[in-house]
Amino acid sequence: MVFWGSAFPTSKMLVLEVSPEVGAVLRFGFGSLLMMAILFRRSANPIPPRADWGRLAAVALVGVTGFNTLFFRGLSLAPASDAGMIIPAMAPVFTAIAGMLFFGEGVRLPRVAGLVLSFGGAILFFWGVISHTGGQAGRVWGDVVLLGAAVCWSAASILSRPLSVRIGAVPTAAWTIFLGSVALLLLSSPKLAGVPWAVLTGRFWFVLAYVVVFPTVIAYFLWMEGIRTIGSGPTTSFMFLAPIFALVTAAALLGERPTALQGAGGALMLLGVWLINRPG
Repeated sequence: MVFWGSAFPTSKMLVLEVSPEVGAVLRFGFGSLLMMAILFRRSANPIPPRADWGRLAAVALVGVTGFNTLFFRGLSLAPASDAGMIIPAMAPVFTAIAGMLFFGEGVRLPRVAGLVLSFGGAILFFWGVISHTGGQAGRVWGDVVLLGAAVCWSAASILSRPLSVRIGAVPTAAWTIFLGSVALLLLSSPKLAGVPWAVLTGRFWFVLAYVVVFPTVIAYFLWMEGIRTIGSGPTTSFMFLAPIFALVTAAALLGERPTALQGAGGALMLLGVWLINRPG
């Protein structure tokens, strides 16, 4: 969560110089090459069984292609602190809703109360955005897009657990990122030709290297290992730590400061996440 929280402001720094599509494919394209190298070096059986390729493709399209397309687009419209609050706080909520509706998880009073609190906090957070910006459509739509990214992350976490248990965390992470990056490359190819590569700053390349290695490769391996070991629900509950690190690094790197109303809404969302994921 330390690494993942820092991904919000550092990814924002990428889209200050390139388009969202290019930022996404650079981060995960280079990350996928590094992860595949690690996989083939560490694993005796790096190629998954044929029966798992369909689910791998689904996780890749939802959790890598879909998530990052929405994530980087949202970052181009809204501050990194918005992304750092919305995605980690709302993804566990969507995971809990799916668990209760489709996977037979218990509908307990604390979980329902947590859902109500989280949605109330989200409304308060969005009201803080609208009142602070005077209803500027760009930032509001950016936050809506970031909510879509949270849905994608939640769905990918649920879909990936059987793979992590069956073939391991490293193969699951490596192949989903690789397949998702291929799709990102296809989507971003028209934008890549127009990038002024020669004028990109040294800071851009330094930040890209950090984002590829730490929030992408290392954090993704740790995330998949957590899902394999303790399950998607408990693992997703750790996301309540990410906004803390996201807000700290966004303040340090970008000078962003959430409003008091946004802070209150974020606190309610995190309290709701804690109630949702409390042991029964």
